[in-house]
Amino acid sequence: MAKRDIQPRRGPTRKQIALSRKEQQQLRWIYIGLAVLGVLVVVVLGVGLWQTYVLEPQAPIATVDGVEITTRDYQTRVKYERYMLDLALQQVAVQRQQLLQSDPQLAELLVGQYDQQAQQLQEQRYLVDQDTLDLMIEDKLIEAEAARRGIVVSEEEIDETINQLIARQLGGLTQAAASETVTARVEASATAALWTPTPTFTPSPTLTPTAEITQPTATPMNTPTPAPTPTLYVVDSSSLGTQYTAWLEALAENAGIDEATYRQIVRTFILRDKLQEVLGAEVPEVAEQAHARHILVETEEEAQEVITRLQAGEDFADLAEELSKDTGSSMSGGDLGFVPQGRFVAPIDEAVFTLPVGQISDPIESEFGWHVIEVLEREERELSPADYQLSQRLAYNDWLEKARSQAIIEDFWTVDKVPEDPLYEQQSQIPQVPAEP
Repeated sequence: MAKRDIQPRRGPTRKQIALSRKEQQQLRWIYIGLAVLGVLVVVVLGVGLWQTYVLEPQAPIATVDGVEITTRDYQTRVKYERYMLDLALQQVAVQRQQLLQSDPQLAELLVGQYDQQAQQLQEQRYLVDQDTLDLMIEDKLIEAEAARRGIVVSEEEIDETINQLIARQLGGLTQAAASETVTARVEASATAALWTPTPTFTPSPTLTPTAEITQPTATPMNTPTPAPTPTLYVVDSSSLGTQYTAWLEALAENAGIDEATYRQIVRTFILRDKLQEVLGAEVPEVAEQAHARHILVETEEEAQEVITRLQAGEDFADLAEELSKDTGSSMSGGDLGFVPQGRFVAPIDEAVFTLPVGQISDPIESEFGWHVIEVLEREERELSPADYQLSQRLAYNDWLEKARSQAIIEDFWTVDKVPEDPLYEQQSQIPQVPAEP
């Protein structure tokens, strides 16, 4: 066998080594670039997610005297208000359909009311995104005023309110509400018995002498049988608990609302009711009232003609009966009775409480037409129960208007902050849910 020649292996040349090093360095920079790019992508995505899920939800959508309303809280409340309106619309539709099927004749009379109610709910649904922010601003004003007055809401009060809402949907009452209902009936009867309406002057009849006065015979009258007091249906705690669990599940599924959020919403409604009650209790039972009469016509020229005829000596009551478009008062000579301030539209209310007694006004325009007014008298009088209750309700509106005007309110609402509005699927059976407080 021939002996092979063994030659040493030749190593890479300097040029090859240099080229290899250059390629490795280039690869290293490529890897570094890719790594940096990956980090940048992660950072950008992280910042975007942070912005979307942390910063933006926590950003204020409004402030009330420095107290923030966050975008997250606003969006949560919008979803809740939408869901409540959607449920109300579904219930109206179901009740309307049931009426049509059960009593077509009665439906002819009432279906228009259902349609009107549905239209009102649809209008509220259309405006709910902006109206919800107004409601939350009102909540902040209420919370501040309640804190100043020491008004608080306990967890037990929230529990009872929720139970009452559920019981109402089940056609009954809680035990506490049933007890209050009985007490309220007794108090209402006592109030009605104690309050005596202001007597109305009635002319005495003319007496005609007769040759003989016959003593009338008393005829016994049938004593009316009092209507039976309806039996109160008290919902047991087990049923309330079962229904509450189902309601929380419906809220979570359809509006993304958890129990803590729902209880906070209920708390704000209770706080509003308590503040209204406190403000109402401060309303005096005696107030200045004006006794006035008016003639309502369609144009200023007609009103001026009325004044001309009054100045010529014609009787106000006769002209009211002849010309006034206000059918509620024309047959009584345009008499509006004694009325406390704030009951009429603004221009009429101002005239009734500033015009000198006995003076005929110039033509006054309102949304109803043109008025000619005469104030007969003004005096301090006790409010009737109806007027007193209305004054109590108006006290809250007056407070709210004043509170809004004095508060520093910043509104950052934009349409892009409104949560998406998916269409809720129509359900074949409407769940028995508590109505909104």
